[in-house]
Amino acid sequence: MIKIISCFWNASRYIEGCINSVKNQSLTDFKMYLIDDVSTDDTIEKIKSLIDNDKRFELIENKEKKFKLKNIDELIRDESKINDEDIIIELDGDDRFSNTNVLSFINNKYNINSDLWLTNGSFIYRDGRVGFSAKVDYSKIRNQPFQFSHLRTWKAHLWKKINPEDFNHQFGNSIISAPDLAYSFPMAEMAGNNHYEFIPEILYIYNDESPYNEFKNESAGGGKFQQFVCESEIRFKKPYEPI
Repeated sequence: MIKIISCFWNASRYIEGCINSVKNQSLTDFKMYLIDDVSTDDTIEKIKSLIDNDKRFELIENKEKKFKLKNIDELIRDESKINDEDIIIELDGDDRFSNTNVLSFINNKYNINSDLWLTNGSFIYRDGRVGFSAKVDYSKIRNQPFQFSHLRTWKAHLWKKINPEDFNHQFGNSIISAPDLAYSFPMAEMAGNNHYEFIPEILYIYNDESPYNEFKNESAGGGKFQQFVCESEIRFKKPYEPI
């Protein structure tokens, strides 16, 4: 089953577009987990109104701040919510799908290829600019500019093979910035060439206008300097071997 994970903080301005882009999908058999990381605006109220009694949507309200990486990891490792063969799709709360057939397109990809565990794809920015996503070489991914971007999808069992310790800093506390690198590197390395596919079709609209994007100073993750510090540490962690 497709499980969409959406993490956000203070996404009131954008969350309606995000949720509606999921509601309007032609494939209706999915589950979306909306994880609010202690927003201080009216994001929660808007979500409750938008999802109403639709059981396909589940709102998770954090009581303490966990940041994106820990939020996703805790959810995927919760066996009451996520099965090993579930297809995980990441959709940030201030972003949206580009068309109504994204879920059916991804579902078909995995159905056709039983050996597929991981994909990344192509995106555009809100103003129509084409994003920087590209096919990656798993053996060089830690030493090259980051291109494993949206739309990112994976089988849940692949994530579960990541050592949870690799989501922590060397001193033990959880990594709060550059989360995309922290999980993309090990999954790409484990998937190798045999279980990975790049998707050139535009499936995702990325909102770089949001003041809370993790690379901006207003973000909860600490801005560009914290991004640089975390990225450097993640890149020097021990690579994984293809499975």
